[in-house]
Amino acid sequence: MENFKQSFWKKIIAPKSLDENKARQEYILNILLTTIIILVFLRMTIAIYQIIFTSTLNYESNFLPLFFIFGALAFFVFLYFLSRCGHFRLASYILLLALFSMATFMGCKWGIDLPAEILFYILVIVISGILIGAESAFFFTFLISGIFLTLGHLQEMNIASANRSWINEPWGYSDIIISSVILFIIAIVSWLFNRELKKSLSKLKQSEAELKSEKDLLEIRVEEKTGELIKAQAKEIAQVYRFAEFGKLSSGLFHDLVNPLTTVMLNVEKIKQDGINHPEFTFMQSDLEQIINASQKMKEFINSVRKQISPQGNKKSVSLNREIEDIIAVLNYKSRKNQVEIIFSADEKIIFNGDPIKFGQIISNLLSNAIDSYNDWNTDQKEIAINLIKTDKIIALTVIDKGKGMDAEVIKKIFEPFYTTKTEGDNLGLGLSLIKKIIEADFSGSIKVLSAAGAGTTFTVSFPLI
Repeated sequence: MENFKQSFWKKIIAPKSLDENKARQEYILNILLTTIIILVFLRMTIAIYQIIFTSTLNYESNFLPLFFIFGALAFFVFLYFLSRCGHFRLASYILLLALFSMATFMGCKWGIDLPAEILFYILVIVISGILIGAESAFFFTFLISGIFLTLGHLQEMNIASANRSWINEPWGYSDIIISSVILFIIAIVSWLFNRELKKSLSKLKQSEAELKSEKDLLEIRVEEKTGELIKAQAKEIAQVYRFAEFGKLSSGLFHDLVNPLTTVMLNVEKIKQDGINHPEFTFMQSDLEQIINASQKMKEFINSVRKQISPQGNKKSVSLNREIEDIIAVLNYKSRKNQVEIIFSADEKIIFNGDPIKFGQIISNLLSNAIDSYNDWNTDQKEIAINLIKTDKIIALTVIDKGKGMDAEVIKKIFEPFYTTKTEGDNLGLGLSLIKKIIEADFSGSIKVLSAAGAGTTFTVSFPLI
């Protein structure tokens, strides 16, 4: 039964408009038309009953002819279907025009003080204000006032005659029924409007309560986010402080290393000069040369790192192939110890105007990490491929290993300062963070990583050819 009521209500009365205000107007119009149709149908039933059973249908002015009742019923049914087809606004205008025309006709025929005419005009003003808007209610009010003035003047001057015989006649049943119906319709329209207004106010209060609740929840979220931002800022400040301390320590350390290294080089040079006349010097000469060359390289490396810490640049024309080969030679012991084969390939010799030490840092870090990727990883093929490619505008460097790889969570964090997957104490977690900054700031390039757990890792560094 409940489902039947809901289905009936949805098919007969329920509005189809999605706009809340229009849906309310459509809902009121549907109920109004349904009520009028029922009342007119009852009146037509009474008229038919009189014809069939009494044969006393009166055609005097206070009774409506049957054909007029049937025409009115067809008219209101048409308006109802027009509204249900989505044209409720058009149906409202036609209804108001019909009621207005009927009231005006009654005023012209029976005088402007006819009670039924006045009630019809009141009905037009009320319905127009509810179904169309307050502006239309004022429009019809001014229009009706103008008709009252015009017809009143014309009838007063006897220019327009009106049948006023009804004044001396008592009200008949038809007069009472028509007036009661009009008042009943006005009451229904007013009740519906107040009902919908209360529903709208209730929704508004509910929306305000929900908005307040959402506002309170938003304030709580803002406080939580603010706390998280403060913690994140504190963490960033701590990291910056650690960077600063690390820089100070490095600067002093490199300064202290240069002096003893210089002393070692001078003493080795002295041994070389003093041992020229020694009979066994020939066997020692090559070893001394290697010591001198290694010490010289260490000194150059330390001086270059000191220059990197300072704000001054160190750009020059450099062979990238040679720099990569030098780094491979430096890490040769580490690669042999881990039984890793390093394969370097380049299409041509590439000359680049940049900082060789910073480029060496990039290669050294990526290659060292690639060697470490084979730690605790059993595989028969331990290889690292380094590819250097130059196009018209871009230099691309790839370092590919077949080690243990990284999962998605690790990839998200590898470029963060002080993040490391190695054993605590083996690494500070600064390498990838520093070289990313070097690539972006000094080479105007980018670094990308492609990896998966158990599937190896590929780092791709690209920067414009200057």
